[in-house]
Formats: sequence, C-alpha cells, structure tokens
Amino acid sequence: MIYITIPPGMVFKRVTLEKNDFNGVEKLSDCFANQETIIDLQNLVKEALRTNTGRKNCIKLKDITIYLNTPPDTSESLLAYTPNHNGKYPTEIEPKVVTGHDAQKYDPKKYTQYGSFWYKQIYLTAEKQLDIQEKMLEQKADRRHIGDCPKST
Repeated sequence: MIYITIPPGMVFKRVTLEKNDFNGVEKLSDCFANQETIIDLQNLVKEALRTNTGRKNCIKLKDITIYLNTPPDTSESLLAYTPNHNGKYPTEIEPKVVTGHDAQKYDPKKYTQYGSFWYKQIYLTAEKQLDIQEKMLEQKADRRHIGDCPKST
C-alpha cells in the first residue's frame, strides 16, 4: 500500500481513457479528476515505481507526493492506494482517504513508559481489565510468605 497526497479540489475516480473500436474493449484507469483536468494516477504511480532506483521512501512529482511506506504524522488527507501489478492495471482494492495520523504504525516506545503496565496502554473491555487486575493481585498475594505458605517466591 502506498499513500498519495490528494491535489486540492480533486477526487479519485475510475475513468475510461481509451476505447478500442476493433474489439470494443474500454481501458479503465485510476485518476484524480475535477471539472477541468484529469491526472492519470495509475500512469504516474507506474512511472514513479519504475524509476525509483534509489529506493526512496518519498517520491515527489509535480502535483503529487507518493509515500511508499508510511506518510508523515500530519493531519493532511492522503489516498491509501494499492497498485495492481505496479500500476499496470486499475486497482482491485477500493482506495480510502486517510490522514497521516491514522496511517501510522503502532510503536510501543511511543505509548509506554518505564514502569507502566502493558494492559493499561491498550484498549481492553472492563471485564478483561478486572480479570487482569484480579490475577495481578493474586500473584502479588502469592509472593508474600505468611506462615506456612507452600508457594515459593
């Protein structure tokens, strides 16, 4: 999956670019379109992937920036696009509009601190949290030596 900046005033559409009169076959292409212009997104992605010899994470074109791995952590709207055969054919998966914040991968270093419990950092249901809390208290009680406790520390 790649992330593409959306030019201002444009929307993603699947457009018929060519129609072959010999077979009657229409060539569909993924495009950014508005009232006046059509940008052939599929062709831009194909050329950008083909000419990316330096294996850059970010490819800047005239109106569009293509992020190959993850986009920057901003509130900018991006198109999450999965090219089909590196842009040779229209995508089979419907692209989604996401923000840079939503497209970030989970990084535990960013959300946990030293000495914090793992279950307090992720979303758990109330009953699951109670279950974990009970098990934690049971383990804590088992570590105490009170009288003739058979359990070791």
